[in-house]
Amino acid sequence: MSRLLHTSDWHLGRSLYRRSRDEEFDAVLAEIVSIAQESKPDLIVHTGDLFDSPRSSREKLRAVRVLDQLAAVAPTVVVAGNHDSPDDFELLRYLTGPARGRGLFFIDRFREPEDGGVLTFDTCGGQQRIRLAVMPYVHPNRFWERSMVFGTTHADYAAAMRELQARLTAALFEGHDPKRDVLVFAAHVFIAGTEPSNRRHKGDCERHYPLPAADLPPVDYAALGHIHAPQPVAGVRAGAARYAGSPLQLDFGEAGEAKSVVLVEAHPGRRIGALPRPLTSGRPLVPFKGTLEELAARADEYAGAFLNAQITGEEGDAHLSRKVAEIVPDAILVNAVAAQDASPESVLGTGLDEEPDLSDAFGAYLTERRMSAGSAQDAVTAFTSLLGELDEEDPPPVPAEELLRAALAHPWTEAS
Repeated sequence: MSRLLHTSDWHLGRSLYRRSRDEEFDAVLAEIVSIAQESKPDLIVHTGDLFDSPRSSREKLRAVRVLDQLAAVAPTVVVAGNHDSPDDFELLRYLTGPARGRGLFFIDRFREPEDGGVLTFDTCGGQQRIRLAVMPYVHPNRFWERSMVFGTTHADYAAAMRELQARLTAALFEGHDPKRDVLVFAAHVFIAGTEPSNRRHKGDCERHYPLPAADLPPVDYAALGHIHAPQPVAGVRAGAARYAGSPLQLDFGEAGEAKSVVLVEAHPGRRIGALPRPLTSGRPLVPFKGTLEELAARADEYAGAFLNAQITGEEGDAHLSRKVAEIVPDAILVNAVAAQDASPESVLGTGLDEEPDLSDAFGAYLTERRMSAGSAQDAVTAFTSLLGELDEEDPPPVPAEELLRAALAHPWTEAS
């Protein structure tokens, strides 16, 4: 029997209302290492968004330290997600990869099968093998052409991705021995029909174009990343494709989600077993809406939790946060607002002399302008997507700019 441990979407460096979550990350990563040491998998796969942003050297050190511990248990493969920098992954691969005698494999960008797109790992003393095809996040702009004035469509993207996957799948099945091989596909991709944690996540994912579940390769197990809510993929046979999800509740859209890694057990030629292993180290994120009296009656529920409180029947003055903090001293108060009239300062949970997160600041402004909650969330989603484009190595095309470039490259001259 071959065994695989699947984890994903760590988003190292993520904060919550500007509060560090380093202690939580350290605790949950230690929990993942402990699960690996106890379960002794033959292969460990991380399916992308190792980092929340490519900017922090401290997070790179945290990642490498933990991945080193995992690689001491089993070969560990990390595919780049849309939040990861391919250049950073290439550097990490050079510094820590197999060429340095270590069992860490950083997959920085799409690679052809002969160039690291398909990997083979012996298991069970060489009696079995896990054959792994890897698909890091592929930006839609990769398939944009100058002739396509309005950019890549969903159909174009799906067709192009099918072509890439077909090349990997053909190599995966080349020399396939059904009595010996377990076939695995690891990808950072949004599969249509899966459920992101909230409206903001859904808008972000759809910007990266959903692909139909039917397009997944016919493998024993598809290890997927990008969606933060752990879940199986509908439309494929039971257990054959799963999102491992994020290891912590990263924002209040994920409040209440049970987090996990996935332990996969597979015999060649038989249906695999995919068992989520719960992760318990993270602080819960708890929203509350009600009166101060109702909050006091439930205060014990919020010990150790991040609390986002909307208080009814109160004025949104400077004393509200203090009142809430006195009622729930064991909670970490990230937000306390009057439910009917939220001010920018109370929404952000910061003084106006501090620099807020831009998305939070924009959301506070919309709240002040009394925009409905649904419309405000949609506007913040679009705003956050535009900010995200600034971090893209391959920024979205501007059709007018491309047409101008083409005109300058081929100037029109009057016929003589």
